[in-house]
Formats: sequence, structure tokens, C-alpha cells
Amino acid sequence: MFSLEFWIVLTFACILGELLSVNFFLLSVGVGAGFAALTNHLKYDPATQLIIFVITTIICILLSRPLAKKLTKESPSKKSNADRLIGEEAIVIKKIVPDEMGTVKILGDTWRAISNEKIAIGEKVTVEKIDGVKLVVKKK
Repeated sequence: MFSLEFWIVLTFACILGELLSVNFFLLSVGVGAGFAALTNHLKYDPATQLIIFVITTIICILLSRPLAKKLTKESPSKKSNADRLIGEEAIVIKKIVPDEMGTVKILGDTWRAISNEKIAIGEKVTVEKIDGVKLVVKKK
């Protein structure tokens, strides 16, 4: 039913696939196939080969999950350059009225800004959040 060649090809295909995916799942299947190839070489029956394959694969998956999670975990979220503007003070250089965009100067850059209140030129505002490419501000 399962030949030695089948298990060897499956082993190398999984290892090659793991090199392309780096999630440790295919490596576990490859190790299981390697052990099944060994049981085939030792002349065990196909049912035993399949059982060894399944058990070895499951053990490898269970053992490799913590390592895989540690190696592939995402870095803590970093604030974008724009996010650093939240909480900063800006100066209005084009008046802001509700339902119309104005302009503010913040950290040497000019940004479009919106607010729920009327804000005159020269007034200081605080950035509450960023909405797309505009700042949401409030009077200071």
C-alpha cells in the first residue's frame, strides 16, 4: 500500500514546502513521513506505518506549536509617524468650521483638520485623532 519511495517523497516534499512557508506544520508532517519511511524499511505493515505517521506528526505539531508561535509572533504594534501627532498641539492657519476642513500647522508640517466647533486662525488646538488624511482637533 505505502512504498518506501512514497514516504521519502512525502518527507522531502513537506520539508521543501516548509522552507517556503515557515509555519512548522509541514515540517511536522515531513518528520512523521520520515518515521513512517523508517517503519516501511523495517518491514512493518501499512497500518502500522500509517499509525506511526499520524502519531509522530501529532506529537511534532504539539511540540513545535510553542516554538512556532514564538518565532512567528508579530512585533508589538508600532505607532505610525502620523499617530505620534495624537495629543500634540497645533496652530490653526486656515479657520475650521463644522462641516468644513481647515488647516493646521503641527511639528513643522501642514495638515488638513476638522472639528465640531468653530476655530479661528491663530488659535491653538489639540489633535484628538486621525481620520484618514485629516486631523480631528479640538480647541485647547
